[in-house]
Amino acid sequence: MTRRLITMVLVSAVALLMGSAGLASATEAPAPEKAAAIAAHDLGVQAQSRVLNHTWQRQQTGYWCGPGSTWIALSTRVSPPSQQTLANYMGTHTGGTDHIGLVRNALNRFANTNWFVAKNMYDPPTQAQRDLLKRDVLLNLDSGYPMVANVVSGWRPPGYPGGTIYHYVAILGYGDYGNTVLIGDPAGEGAGGGGWSNVPRTYWISTHNLGTWIGGKGYAA
Repeated sequence: MTRRLITMVLVSAVALLMGSAGLASATEAPAPEKAAAIAAHDLGVQAQSRVLNHTWQRQQTGYWCGPGSTWIALSTRVSPPSQQTLANYMGTHTGGTDHIGLVRNALNRFANTNWFVAKNMYDPPTQAQRDLLKRDVLLNLDSGYPMVANVVSGWRPPGYPGGTIYHYVAILGYGDYGNTVLIGDPAGEGAGGGGWSNVPRTYWISTHNLGTWIGGKGYAA
């Protein structure tokens, strides 16, 4: 009887996640191993904070923030290929990397997994999308997987240059039970150009602000 009850709870948790994912404009179902992790995670107690071991690398051109962020994210799990290899795989051009689905494909390919899916957010995000983003932060980082976000300023962290900026960043950790996130920014320390000299390699922002920053774009988790 106890075993049957646990099984029913796990199945219900997976079903709940799939329903919530639809609210975030995510059309991809999770891989079986990820669905099991989701169910187990929903029944567990999350840590107060978690940061994945990672290596920062500056983006190697002014328009390689996609490959740069993907490289940083991959460094949490494998020895990444070159940014040139990632740029070639994602079809990155002088205008940048076209959409978050290309990053998702690269993360799955070079981390040898089916874990990552692409999820879109409205501008401004709905509360359901914000809730799902926080849940994805906790699930991914607790399971040892980073995230990559496609962002647009609009909202921007302190030290950022002005103007409208389309960018990619890696999400490498969380604090305060998922209310803050650690960003790995490949444009930091001036790698994005002269106006980026006051942007550090990594920095903390609230998960709420991250949702606002992503609004209109998406993330891979």
